[in-house]
Amino acid sequence: MTRIVLVGYASLDHPIQLDGVYRPHWTTPIRHRGGGAWPRAGGCHYYAALPIARAGIRPSLVTWIGDDDFGALYRRQCVAAGIADDGMAVVADGATPLCFLVYEDNGACACLIDFGMAGRETVTPEQEKVLTAADLVCLTVAPPAASRHALDLVRPDATLAWVTKNDPVSFPPRLRDKIAHRSRIIFCNKRELAWVDEALGGAIGDRTIIETNGASEITVHRAQGEVTIPVSPVAATDTTGAGDTLAGGTLAALAAGETDIIAAVHAGAAAAGDLLRQRTA
Repeated sequence: MTRIVLVGYASLDHPIQLDGVYRPHWTTPIRHRGGGAWPRAGGCHYYAALPIARAGIRPSLVTWIGDDDFGALYRRQCVAAGIADDGMAVVADGATPLCFLVYEDNGACACLIDFGMAGRETVTPEQEKVLTAADLVCLTVAPPAASRHALDLVRPDATLAWVTKNDPVSFPPRLRDKIAHRSRIIFCNKRELAWVDEALGGAIGDRTIIETNGASEITVHRAQGEVTIPVSPVAATDTTGAGDTLAGGTLAALAAGETDIIAAVHAGAAAAGDLLRQRTA
């Protein structure tokens, strides 16, 4: 079975839907606190791992949690979802990252994040073993030093996928360029496409770039041309993790033996749609 590892920041997400808009010196009621567990496990790599786990492939997360109650909760939620915890490093006296997602009733969202222990995330010997054993490594937003280390550990015969974010702190130019050239599959949104193209010097080569555009169509870019995939919009307020879920659903299909990248992206889009529909129920 394909061994899949995803690298990224852990986060316990606290989604809040306001009954109105936020104003300083004003009390705005909270309509609801999101569906399901609250707080809920999050992070780009976590959302990408969920459809992989549902496909019967137990993925590992290379991530960092604190030795606090939030870290223990994060681990429990991951294990319950079918995600292995062999790549989770516990940072002594560390604070597990927390994210507050504040949605106004007009659709605007504010993301407030406490990285908790920024600068203390290092790749441990146990995580090195997990990474070198992987057949597919997916890099998401993570501490840059850890991403560099992880990238150096990817076996030459392993597939590297990259879920991008135009974040110069997590992906400074030299690291961004190195990841882009090593990646075989790149996921980005419409705003990030030029950023990826710059990293590749305009040469797509033999890799595939999967571009999302919110509730609009998905575009698959390959050297032989582009393919547009229509998307059925879902009226969801909380869209956190939809793009990451699409990436994970695509990778899950490929790991399960799908050889047609377009069919795999269709599977990824279906996984993202399922995530959003669950939140509207």
